[in-house]
Amino acid sequence: MKKFKKIIFVLVALLLLGGVAACEKKGNVIKVYTRDTTSGTRDGFFTGINYKDAIKDNTKLVAGYVEIESNGAMINGVKNDEFGIGYISLSSLATSGLKGLEYNGVKPTEANVINGTYKLTRNFNYMLRDNYSDPKVGQVAKAIEAYMKTVEGLGVIKGADGIVDTAGAKSWDSVKAQHPIVDDKTLNITFRVGGSTSVEKAAKAVTAAFKGLVKGTITFEHNHTGSGDAHKRTNGSEKDGANALDLGFASREFKAEEAAASKGRIAIDAIVVVVNTKNKLTAITAEMLVKIYKGEVTKWSEVK
Repeated sequence: MKKFKKIIFVLVALLLLGGVAACEKKGNVIKVYTRDTTSGTRDGFFTGINYKDAIKDNTKLVAGYVEIESNGAMINGVKNDEFGIGYISLSSLATSGLKGLEYNGVKPTEANVINGTYKLTRNFNYMLRDNYSDPKVGQVAKAIEAYMKTVEGLGVIKGADGIVDTAGAKSWDSVKAQHPIVDDKTLNITFRVGGSTSVEKAAKAVTAAFKGLVKGTITFEHNHTGSGDAHKRTNGSEKDGANALDLGFASREFKAEEAAASKGRIAIDAIVVVVNTKNKLTAITAEMLVKIYKGEVTKWSEVK
């Protein structure tokens, strides 16, 4: 009987040890999060770490990756996954509840973006329609474009966590006379804004501030669905559809085929590699990120 009990005890112990080992193995596995292939943040991230093959091709990613549709969804995904890794806009880091990692030995701060030492950056860009069926909507679009480049407009963008360069910027008072639409008391339009989810906060701040400058009525409708829709819904295949936009934003550079008469940059942003706050990692390199996203490094114990 004693021998039998001893055998049972050994078997139970082995089973428990096996279970612990399995848990440890599972807990040590890196869970990779990425944005969808239309995302400007994804484009900027993979361009920045020098893994351009993965910008549009999910087959280049490690098996079991999780594809996320927005900046907010990325935050929620990694926040709820102790073993996750992803990337978000620097403008979202402070309120994300995530740990932002040093990249190639440099902390992700606005100061380091401006001084050029933090290299994982991208531009926030805008695009107007080439043609507006309502001339007043077109005039408002040009007025907003001008406002975003003024000291006041750039200040609003900065307040929404955009990193801006005000050198040479004029005041709104000095340029508003070129846009008499803002003084038109009969103005009553709906203006559609969308594109990048990473630029959404800045876009909403700009339209809210601009609305206070006009004497007429503007109803701003925001529908931010990703950088790929910035051109598609202003001058591309969906420009005349139900999802059409009057002003589109992208958190990446527009491609050669994404043409428009009026487009440009409103701010700089940094992309930050993020992990769960329970993760002890504090820094990472571009080389290690490529290995993780390729699947060459799959365990946290291997990340150095």
